[in-house]
Amino acid sequence: MIYLDNAATTKVFDSAVEAAKTAMTECYFNPNTTYPIGVKANSDIEKHRRAISDAVGAKNGRLVFTSCATESNNWVLDCCRKNAKGNVVISAGEHSSVYEPAMRLKNRGIDVRIVAIGKDGTIDEKAFLDAVDEHTTLVSVIHISNETGAVNPIKRLVEFTKRIAPRALFHSDGVQGLLKANTSIDSLGVDLYSASAHKLGAPKGIGLLYIKNGVNIAPLIVGGGQEQGLRSGTQNTPYIAAFASALDECKKMIDYAKSVRVRAELSKIFIKNGCKIIGDGNNSGFILCVCVPGVKAEILQNAVSSYNIVIGKGAACSGSHRGNRVLSAMGLSEKEIECCIRISTFVDTKYEDAISAAKIILDTAKRIRSGNV
Repeated sequence: MIYLDNAATTKVFDSAVEAAKTAMTECYFNPNTTYPIGVKANSDIEKHRRAISDAVGAKNGRLVFTSCATESNNWVLDCCRKNAKGNVVISAGEHSSVYEPAMRLKNRGIDVRIVAIGKDGTIDEKAFLDAVDEHTTLVSVIHISNETGAVNPIKRLVEFTKRIAPRALFHSDGVQGLLKANTSIDSLGVDLYSASAHKLGAPKGIGLLYIKNGVNIAPLIVGGGQEQGLRSGTQNTPYIAAFASALDECKKMIDYAKSVRVRAELSKIFIKNGCKIIGDGNNSGFILCVCVPGVKAEILQNAVSSYNIVIGKGAACSGSHRGNRVLSAMGLSEKEIECCIRISTFVDTKYEDAISAAKIILDTAKRIRSGNV
């Protein structure tokens, strides 16, 4: 199988499976107990927390484990506004786990400002400058678009925000950015940063929220006081272990130059065959959005599956919704959106497989247009 929907999820590394298995079968004790073997389980969590912090460059903050980035994003939007009078600024390119909680705030009477994105998928910086003012209390801008791979200039946006609204908190959804952007969390200057482990070779069901030192936010879940008093409930020790192991594996395998090369070559092949690359500007090497004219994405996706090729057709989290809010915000017509596929690679994607898949996708599209499929 040639799997090219890694932006939706990734295969779990064998080493991560083993790490989880060990935590389940050998050190399976409650990490919040006080007897020695429980203390050892807690010590393991902190060891993994430090390893993850080192891997992603988070020395200037603390990491709190959550179930996923959707939870982390909801936590930020629900708990990080400083007062009801202040405004919240997000981009039109946000994942639904930021956009929908923001809309909930708006329905409650909060001033929520949605900043446009350009044809390349990145935030309109002039519009952003106009939206942020001294009353802004929270900003959330996605690091790398899950739809197109467009990379937002987070560090620059943070610097501007802090000049205008020094007390505002700046959050970024880093689901497609963690490790894949070749930058550390600390270097971005953000106050808060969300991520999900299953995008990086770990199991589904574990994520994190980075909280910069000095930033205080309300707890998400109260109760036993676990996770630094911010997210009560017994920690998912096996998946925390798997998360740390997966990041270690990623660090060894990741080749940013290769990912850029693969994306560039795929772009050439598709453009040469009459397709349109969506949001082709400053992009992640791991995500390519392509409009294949005259063929609905769902039909093409199903057709190439017979060749054991798996491709995406936009964010998996919004697969049940008609249309595509982000691509529409980029100026695409409904007809173009219907024909958009997403190809996303990972550290284990072979160059030859990606190129071979592209040729099969194009050949299949041609046969669909001619009615031979």
